[in-house]
Amino acid sequence: MIKLQSKYALPPQSSCEHQSSQDGRYAWFLCVTHEENDVCLEEIQAEVKLELLNANVLQISKMEIESWLKSFFADFHWKLHASLRRTELREKGVSLFFAVCYDHDLYFVQFGRLFCAVTQGNKLETVGRHWKNYHVQTLRDLNLLGLSEEDIRVKPQKFHLEENESLLVLPGKVAAKVFGNSPDVNSLQPLVESFGSASPALWLILKHQTPLAKPKKRRLTKLEISSLFLLLGTALAIVYMALGNRIIGVGFYRAQKVVTEKIEQAKTALNMPARNVQLVQKWSLELPFRVTSSPAFNQQNVFLASGADIYAYKLSTREQLWKQNYPAPVGAILPTAAGLNVTLTNGNTLGLDPRGNEVWNQSLQALANEKANLAMLEITPAQEKRIDKCITVVPLKRGMAILDSQQGKLMSELALPEELRYLSQYDDYNSCFYVVTADSLVCVNLNIVN
Repeated sequence: MIKLQSKYALPPQSSCEHQSSQDGRYAWFLCVTHEENDVCLEEIQAEVKLELLNANVLQISKMEIESWLKSFFADFHWKLHASLRRTELREKGVSLFFAVCYDHDLYFVQFGRLFCAVTQGNKLETVGRHWKNYHVQTLRDLNLLGLSEEDIRVKPQKFHLEENESLLVLPGKVAAKVFGNSPDVNSLQPLVESFGSASPALWLILKHQTPLAKPKKRRLTKLEISSLFLLLGTALAIVYMALGNRIIGVGFYRAQKVVTEKIEQAKTALNMPARNVQLVQKWSLELPFRVTSSPAFNQQNVFLASGADIYAYKLSTREQLWKQNYPAPVGAILPTAAGLNVTLTNGNTLGLDPRGNEVWNQSLQALANEKANLAMLEITPAQEKRIDKCITVVPLKRGMAILDSQQGKLMSELALPEELRYLSQYDDYNSCFYVVTADSLVCVNLNIVN
């Protein structure tokens, strides 16, 4: 069960509300804040809470919640936009975090300067939008609710809170101090609660509560165990005498035959060709820059080019590892055993170490730029051992499709919310592709069921 460990807000600048079912399995949590401290915010805070109470969120099923979050906040953005325009606030938009809990699964949306992180072992890992460099972003990039005179971007995200893990929601200024200093996770609550005088003052801490230990069952005494063995031995002796002295041999033979048949069936199933190929979105990462070349990758990291910059992200956590700038825009990136080989539009080819530092520089006559950013790909049985024939990956305007290369049969199709701009080669180590849309990096798994 997810437990509300601590929450705090200082009206009218901030508010923190929640509602839960009687058994505690379902709940929603709301955090709203603004950079100014004006009495008109009381009416805005009340309007947000009233809209959610009238929506009967706890009656919405787990299968419908993501589409509901998109439609609700897309509509509410315009209502809030009209309300904020009537105020004297300098910044006519609010920061908001809203999460719906189903047992230990959280579906949430976040807008503006509210950020969240989860405790994993002795570390804090950011969940959703990253808090770094938020203070240098424009109001448009911050995606404040009610600010823009255009439709707002709503991206629901799903997160599973493991046992004994905690989720923290903090405003930007406090998040930079807490998340950025690698604090001791065992003393997080008193550390967060020390920011009660910050502006804005707000926090929400949720924890996956460990179930209460079940009472130990009474163990059998040695006398009771000995008596059971004697009764069992007597029963076996009676059965053996009644059915003849060959019953044990026959039983062993039948058991051996059944086990042998099961093993052969398992071997056949493992060696069967793939019958079901499916494209499934595994994760999505919002990018603060525009990608200008197809993603490159190795077993641990993915590399993205944006103009004359290269960014490296860790695949397991989607954390930015490094960023390097080069003399000219980047054309293509090729990971090698020694590091990275990079072509630039000025005709130079660079050799980079694993941290992106230049090791060698070779000037060439021809420009080696990447042209086919959305070319079709073929996956062969030599690349993917789980298939028995070649399949073709076809990039679509807003998605991807898998075809049988020989018969042209459509095996799977995946729709994306935004237009597809770049598609990587097939990552046969992680069994996935890396897709770039307008402002996101998406990992698409190739699921194969025998």
